[in-house]
Amino acid sequence: MSEGVLPSPAHLITKLGSWTPRATDLLSNEGNILHAVALSAVLWPRFIEFEDHVIREDRFDLENFRQWQESTGHNRQAIESVMNHVHIYDLLPSNDEAPLEAYEYLAQVLLRTWKAALVEQHPTRQFEFLYATEPDDYGPTVYVWQTLSGVPS
Repeated sequence: MSEGVLPSPAHLITKLGSWTPRATDLLSNEGNILHAVALSAVLWPRFIEFEDHVIREDRFDLENFRQWQESTGHNRQAIESVMNHVHIYDLLPSNDEAPLEAYEYLAQVLLRTWKAALVEQHPTRQFEFLYATEPDDYGPTVYVWQTLSGVPS
């Protein structure tokens, strides 16, 4: 899936077995507020600064951070990449048998929302993003880390 205009999710909703292609109808009839709030936290995470690193708040753990510092020789890009990445397969139950196309669509949306969230939360820093999918990674995966300088030149 390219970084051009995303396709409408309506065909995916219908393909996945919904009685309606309208996401708002689906949510109002089958969704719940807990899932909606959890989804918003995934789509628009809070990224915190710690020792010149920018890490997803929901993934930050000091002990884990220190272990990655040691194992990467304090390589900021490697630490941020591993602590900030997400495999779309890991966000949903493993018994979900949706087509790869649906997971790839979610990853592309996530990539775009994370870019916007980082611009809003850390406007003076620059970031690199990587989207990978099968066979190069475990399903659709989004990575983010600061550029080498981290700040505009």
